[in-house]
Amino acid sequence: MPGSTETPAPSSTHTLTPTKPRTFTPTHTTTPAFTITSPPTNTPTITATPFRALSPTPTPSLAPPRPAVLFPLQDNFGRTIDWAYFHITQFSTNDLDEVNDLWAFMAFQLLDRGIHLRNFYFQGAVITVYYLNVAHEFNGEMIPLQLVLGGTPGDLVPIDVIPAGGTAYVQVALRDGTTYFSPRTTHQEANRADEKQDEAYPFLFLKDLQKLLPKLPEELILLANHSILIPRNDWPQVKLDMERVSFLAARYQPFFELDPYDRIVDQSAFAYALRDYLLDNEDMPLGIYAFSSRNLVIVTGK
Repeated sequence: MPGSTETPAPSSTHTLTPTKPRTFTPTHTTTPAFTITSPPTNTPTITATPFRALSPTPTPSLAPPRPAVLFPLQDNFGRTIDWAYFHITQFSTNDLDEVNDLWAFMAFQLLDRGIHLRNFYFQGAVITVYYLNVAHEFNGEMIPLQLVLGGTPGDLVPIDVIPAGGTAYVQVALRDGTTYFSPRTTHQEANRADEKQDEAYPFLFLKDLQKLLPKLPEELILLANHSILIPRNDWPQVKLDMERVSFLAARYQPFFELDPYDRIVDQSAFAYALRDYLLDNEDMPLGIYAFSSRNLVIVTGK
């Protein structure tokens, strides 16, 4: 599990082989990427429901809508990468044959070209959360999400003045569509120890990412990888990491349920719903959701 420095999320040293094989390929049919030639006419809107609401309400953004456009792209398995694409990159079960360790790469449509801010209150303090406005297609329906990049102590701290101890950077791999995307290899390489990091996954300051986003072409696919379910025995370490490091608190928040005293009581309803979608193709309830990632892969078309 991550410690008090910018280190990778939980390692795969505890990965087990599931006793009951499962098929991870989604059963739904999606439109091939190459049939989409222009941005959607309607930008998805966030509909709040009691299922999973982030609090407080995100601050309005000045970034104008600019939905990314799909283009022909496949992974190394020959699967089309579109807004509904996902690939499970780590999976194991416990002694009861329950899934308790789950990571996945998911493809997202970038809805604008800004990095947004909201506040998250934890341990009696305020943390600024930095995120991208994105959407993923769940069984034919585009649902907006916040793609959390990290956080820093303070109330809506501007990106250009993030202090030491905050999220100053993320890993960003910028590629074009001429090569195949390998989700499993990328998962392994991007989550190595910092001293063994591959040059293909460099760290990028958030302020530089903010400058880069508007310069990227219209044809763009964003892929992000993160742990969704974490073994229960690792929860005490997760809580310790959240207490010590603000960017880990920001990234773990969407996947855990906290009581009024900020104690972890369970994984969130969103985490379990995402598990059911990835493994059993169940529908995702509408709501305000946040995925997280320290590792971004941005693939551009023209």
